[in-house]
Amino acid sequence: MIPIKIIQDIIDINQFSRDGKKLKAKKGFVMHYTATKGAPAQNISQYFRNLKLQDPNDKVADRYAGAQYNVDRFKIVQSIPNDERAYHCGSSQPYLPDAIKAFGTYPNDTTIGIEMCIELDGSIHEDTFQNAADLVVHLIQTENIPNTIFTHKGVVGWKDCPLPWIKKTSEFERFKKLVKEKLEGGKPKMDPKDANKVIEFLKAAYGVTTDKEAQAEIKRLANELRKASGQPIQ
Repeated sequence: MIPIKIIQDIIDINQFSRDGKKLKAKKGFVMHYTATKGAPAQNISQYFRNLKLQDPNDKVADRYAGAQYNVDRFKIVQSIPNDERAYHCGSSQPYLPDAIKAFGTYPNDTTIGIEMCIELDGSIHEDTFQNAADLVVHLIQTENIPNTIFTHKGVVGWKDCPLPWIKKTSEFERFKKLVKEKLEGGKPKMDPKDANKVIEFLKAAYGVTTDKEAQAEIKRLANELRKASGQPIQ
């Protein structure tokens, strides 16, 4: 079982971000991204908390949103209990057929929502990627949740979320593969953080040579390190 640290930051029950209603089942996971560049997981949890400050009588459109978990490079922050629903898959349009088949007619009632934070350049950092995978594996192992993972777009169809995975669909496939490997007891031969440290040294060597064969070999070695640590090759 993968040991992880989860920071509890459970928000108050309110009509906008945590209605307190119990999940009807736990059928899988829906992956999101925060869309707020550079914002850490704690900030996202606080954002959900602050939604309770809305005034339903001020004639301003209210926002309903929430997720059980928020993940960044360094932390996993829980905002809503595992047995309660969150408003992470709201849709003004019908849900997609595959999502209905997997989760029922209202996926908020049967899924765990996970928000992944993005960097200033709009990317999902590899550490965030790995932390999110560890969280999914942990919840599958401890909560007996099926290994069924959708993107938000895969549920509602109209929203490009998580955007980095919509732009590069192979990343979502890599995520699901990584979860499967971790569940089966397999794990990358090298920690991604260690691999990236070595890759930085290789980049430095690449920058001081003009020999094409040497540059090609450096690229090959860097990609071997990426493969060994479960990262996409470049």
